[in-house]
Amino acid sequence: MTKKNESIKLEEAYGDVNLNMLADFTLTNGISGHERDVAEVFNSWVKDSADDVTYDNLGSIIAHKNGTNGGPKIMFAGHIDEIGFLVRDIEPNGYLRIHPVGGWWPHVLLSQPVTIQTRDGKLYVGVVGSKAPHGMAPAVRNKVMDIKDLFVDLGVASKEEVELLGIQIGDPITPKADFHVLANPNYLMSKAWDNRIGAAIVVDVLRELQNESTDAHIYSVGTVQEEVGLRGAKTAAQKINPDIAITIDTTIATDTPGEDNRIKLGVGTTFEVMDSSYIGHKGLMYHLQDLADEMGIDYQFEVLAAGGTDSGEIHKVHDGVITLSISIPTRYIHSHYGIVHRKDYADTVKLLAEFCRRCDANVLTELTNYKR
Repeated sequence: MTKKNESIKLEEAYGDVNLNMLADFTLTNGISGHERDVAEVFNSWVKDSADDVTYDNLGSIIAHKNGTNGGPKIMFAGHIDEIGFLVRDIEPNGYLRIHPVGGWWPHVLLSQPVTIQTRDGKLYVGVVGSKAPHGMAPAVRNKVMDIKDLFVDLGVASKEEVELLGIQIGDPITPKADFHVLANPNYLMSKAWDNRIGAAIVVDVLRELQNESTDAHIYSVGTVQEEVGLRGAKTAAQKINPDIAITIDTTIATDTPGEDNRIKLGVGTTFEVMDSSYIGHKGLMYHLQDLADEMGIDYQFEVLAAGGTDSGEIHKVHDGVITLSISIPTRYIHSHYGIVHRKDYADTVKLLAEFCRRCDANVLTELTNYKR
């Protein structure tokens, strides 16, 4: 028997991370167009750190910390919606047919639990139905089913029983999951990291600055309907008219078997150079890169070939906004469970809070005059 290497130990939990807040954010249901409950969670954690909290007419929540008269306006955006489904049809035998809200790979859905929420707020648990593999032909077993062929089993006998529950066409269906701290305590697993982790970060930046004054006027925004077209970011940015905007969203971690190991969990901060919706402002990216170097925060760069973030709409508002996306690498996004790393969360909060402390009219002039 080979003697184990006694010098190897599990890492200790990194940074000051409020797990209760993260669990509150991730476990609250709120698919695109149904974000009210998540907005209430956002408000409950940010209200003591903000001078005022408002909403735009689409439902995005805007927490504002006053700066001095001449300071720039900084907008932090983290979308609060998650992907899910709507009830598309109710079959005579009580099964629910579903319509996707956001991007799903149906392969991850079979036999997974979901929550259906009625108009009056009642919650019912169901499961996405699946067939037993016994005797299944290979052609059937190896095929990924279309979402239109999937159904939710509520454990009822008829359409009439479903209607007695108050469930109707258009009711939201949300993935059901639990919050887990994994064997190494830096790895956290839950649903809806995309993008409740970004929403929590923009809240935590204001919490970090609660007892401090800044030249900058800071707007931490929980945007709605990102997963269906970056919609809340557009209306919120039009309302705020920021000078500088930083979007915090998840990205695909590629540190799992069979991937290229380019984007890893636990590095620190990930600067998104571009995605399909925007090209990051190089002056802002270099400014934050230099600040990270000064603070001893590690970072990596990402070029995302497909997909977009709220930056795609924010940077086009009015006469253009100095905009950058910062990504939180996440394993298994757009499924019932994703995994993130505490270091990426804590270091990003630390970096953005320090940026707010230092950002003044001179910094804005420097960034505005930066030649691409």
